Amino acid sequence: MEESRDYRRTRQTLGRALQLCFRPRYRGQEHVPVDGPVIIAANHLSHIDPAFIMTATPRPVTYLSKQEHFDGRLRRALFSRMGVIPIDRDAGGSDALVEVEAILREGGAVGIFPEGTRSRDGVPGPGRTGVARLAAATSAAVVPVAIRETDRVVPVGKRVPRLWRRFFYEFGEPLYFRAKEANRETLREFTNQVMDAIAALSEEAGDYWYSRRLRTRMTEWQKRNGLVRARLRESLDKRAQALRTRLGR
Repeated sequence: MEESRDYRRTRQTLGRALQLCFRPRYRGQEHVPVDGPVIIAANHLSHIDPAFIMTATPRPVTYLSKQEHFDGRLRRALFSRMGVIPIDRDAGGSDALVEVEAILREGGAVGIFPEGTRSRDGVPGPGRTGVARLAAATSAAVVPVAIRETDRVVPVGKRVPRLWRRFFYEFGEPLYFRAKEANRETLREFTNQVMDAIAALSEEAGDYWYSRRLRTRMTEWQKRNGLVRARLRESLDKRAQALRTRLGR
């Protein structure tokens, strides 16, 4: 699906605003296929997660959002421009899911949180099989995404974000539903595969970005510098001992 002018302008404007207010770090966006049906499957920590995925992904991404989120005029206008689909949970959300499947069949991209809700403690919960069902029905690629520390920006139960906090998004290589038949066992197996990929990406993202922090790099530099000094001191001591030995003769 082509990116509409409204979506592109809104994504660029929103992306610049978010970059000014926060400190997101991304890796691996090149893993998102440039065409064909795609499901962006991520763990969920904060209300801001969809906004950052949509502004970082190099193609239009459609998300589902509770009907209540469309009550405000500003959010309703923003969500409409970004293609967010309202979901009525009281009615089961079946109409929204049909619309999502239609988007995938047309070659579009949708974002889904397999857990179904935000994590309260930062630990990903068990994934639901909705992503697997959609992947099986539409042959969509599933790109796992690990999100780290957005719960420090907008904690659960808070509405006002904490500005200028750093957090991380790690995109992984796409996964495909390869089973010949979609049944309870194969859907659960693929769901677990997606969640395992998200967990591995989360650990990888933590290791990478923490290693690049200034404090971490300074500590590593001090360790290396201390080791160099120790080796130099040892070398000088050996030379001095050799010189004393010669003079003693």
